[in-house]
Amino acid sequence: MEKWKYKSLAWIHKVREEDYNKTKKLTPHELIEKTRKTAETTAQTLGLKIIHAGGQRA
Repeated sequence: MEKWKYKSLAWIHKVREEDYNKTKKLTPHELIEKTRKTAETTAQTLGLKIIHAGGQRA
């Protein structure tokens, strides 16, 4: 791994590389569904309202 001046940059790049390695074999559709599911779970945990395209709430 490349040497970074700041620990925060090293951490960001490490996390991005791990995410890439976990998702690189997914099709675009699979990646979108995985991302959507994660976002919806996070939003529900935080008590946020989910508004889908077309203005429909989940």
